[in-house]
Amino acid sequence: MRRFLQITFTASFALAVLLLGLVALPSVAADGDAPGTLEWRADSDRYQAHGRFDSWHFTEIDIPDGDLETGSVTFVVDLASVWEKAEDLANHLRQADFFNVAKFATSTVKIHGAEKQADGSFSATATIDLHGVTKDVLVTFRVVTEAPLKIEGEATLSRLAFGVGEAGSISDEVRINLSATVEK
Repeated sequence: MRRFLQITFTASFALAVLLLGLVALPSVAADGDAPGTLEWRADSDRYQAHGRFDSWHFTEIDIPDGDLETGSVTFVVDLASVWEKAEDLANHLRQADFFNVAKFATSTVKIHGAEKQADGSFSATATIDLHGVTKDVLVTFRVVTEAPLKIEGEATLSRLAFGVGEAGSISDEVRINLSATVEK
C-alpha cells in the first residue's frame, strides 16, 4: 500500500505562499489570518485523501523593487491546522508518528534565490524547517498573470528526510503543486 502525497497550494499558501512572497506582497499576514489555502492529496490502494492546512502566515516578505530574483519570503504553517474530510485521518496526521504537533507545532519555509530560466519560468530554493530538520528543496514556478499576479509552481521532497512518518506505508516522495494569486 503505497500512497503518493500530492500537496496543492492555492491562492497564496505554503509553497505557493513561498512563491507569493517572491512576488512583492504589500504586507505580512497576522497569526491565524491565512492569506490563502494549502491543499494536499494522498492516494493509496485503499483511500484517496484530500485535505488542507487552515492556518499559516507570513513572517517576512523582502522583495526589493518587486524583483523576484533578489527577494525572499518566509512563512509559518500551523501543522495542527491540518484538515481532511475523514476526521480520523486528520487526527492521525497530528500524532507523534507523523507530524507530531505536540513537539513540532509549526513548519517554517523560506523561499529565496530565484533565477529566471530561458523559458520564462523561475527556479528557487525553499529552505524548509519541518520536524526540527532543515533541508533545501528546489522549487520551480511561473508567473501566469501580472494583474492580478498569479503564480503556479511545483516541488518534490522526501518526507522521510524530514522524519515525517515511517518508511513503507506511504510513498516517501511528496510532490507539491502550487497556485497563488497576489492582490496588489
